[in-house]
Amino acid sequence: MSKLVVISGPSGVGKGTVVKLLQEKYEEENKKLYLSVSCTTRSPREGEIDGVHYYFISEEEFKKRIDEDDFLEYNVYGTGKYYGTPKSTIIEYLNKGYDVILEIEVNGYKQIKEKAPECIGIFIAPPSIDDLYKRLIGRGTEDMEVIEKRIETAKGEMQEKDNYDYVIVNEDGKSPDTMEKIYNILNQ
Repeated sequence: MSKLVVISGPSGVGKGTVVKLLQEKYEEENKKLYLSVSCTTRSPREGEIDGVHYYFISEEEFKKRIDEDDFLEYNVYGTGKYYGTPKSTIIEYLNKGYDVILEIEVNGYKQIKEKAPECIGIFIAPPSIDDLYKRLIGRGTEDMEVIEKRIETAKGEMQEKDNYDYVIVNEDGKSPDTMEKIYNILNQ
């Protein structure tokens, strides 16, 4: 039976790496897995492909789809840009027998859990906030002001972890182990 799975966790915890490993494992096992592609009203960044990284749509189209109840969840961020998970696409893949993974933040999970209580919520946590801080600095992709904001956001997100069905700590360098734990949850 197809499963709807939400994976959340703070920025820098390794969600993307774990999900990529999970996709590879499903492919090796000839199992069906779909990683949800969100809609957004922001412009594509260099190298991003419409329909692969996001569906880039106008604000007018986004609001129309809100009115049509075509989002499992959506949010407007500080930048004023909309992000959301298209419900019709998720239903299509679930009906085709795919397990569907949504890699989204905690507010999105709350919305989805209300609409689809059968979804499986998995929170990927760092061993500690200090560990997360070191990871974010180690990436070297953001300045200290951005890192500090991410840490403050992470502290709030960590307070929500008990609302998930599973909490898995992703130790530094242990993403394959984290992936195996998630794989076993989804295939028990």
